[in-house]
Amino acid sequence: MKSLLPLIFGSAVLVGCGGSDSDSPLPDSIIAETVKCTNLAEGGLCSQNVSNAWGQMDLTWATCNSLYCFEDGSEPDENPNLTRWREGELIPVYFLNSEDPRFTYAMNKAEELVGYKLFDRKGVINLDISNIYNIDYSSVETKWGFIWSQGTALDECSSGTVSTGPMMNSIVNHSVGLDYGINQPVGDTFSWINLDSGSATPETSCTNVASNEVTLHELAHALGMSNHFDGFGDGAAFNNNAERVLRTMYSNPHGQPFDALSIAQ
Repeated sequence: MKSLLPLIFGSAVLVGCGGSDSDSPLPDSIIAETVKCTNLAEGGLCSQNVSNAWGQMDLTWATCNSLYCFEDGSEPDENPNLTRWREGELIPVYFLNSEDPRFTYAMNKAEELVGYKLFDRKGVINLDISNIYNIDYSSVETKWGFIWSQGTALDECSSGTVSTGPMMNSIVNHSVGLDYGINQPVGDTFSWINLDSGSATPETSCTNVASNEVTLHELAHALGMSNHFDGFGDGAAFNNNAERVLRTMYSNPHGQPFDALSIAQ
């Protein structure tokens, strides 16, 4: 199977993730608002680094024009609910060329935080990425999943991205059930989690090698935390605020209204 990877969104979106050591705790009263603005890619308490979380599936071409589209082609709700991967439906995960210890750290930490298994760790794969717009995935066991990759973040000043391919900044689009559980990426069916700048001339004044926290930050993007907030890209890469948001997202059922969330501690 060949996958063509168009740059649907031209701006650098889930990129350049690092930050300082700011660790100002968010009050319980605004954690739910933070879950909403990061999951729905809104502004307000979150930085508007991604927008238009919900679109409408084109069933003819099986494509989605936003982060999320309902699988049956129906229009998005006026007030969408919590959207996340389903418990028990493990996400296939691959490592390009080798398994970097940071990949393992991030997945272990995410599963520790949510309290259950999220990933089906398939192991190392080898792909020819010399033409990033025409990658042959036919040797990959599944038709979709996450691919961890080192040295393939776009931009000389970036330490991590989540995109439809290596050296890209295009947003991953997802098919979502009417229950608000994520089915899988559509169009380009692999989410690439790219660590470390792939530039031949990385900017020496920038952080362009991902720490463990930046690695976890990028994984959290792929798990549904789209926009940055205090402690998640604004200040620290992934501090206690981010931990609570991820726990809250995955301790509540997908489809839960944001004003009825049970807030994790």
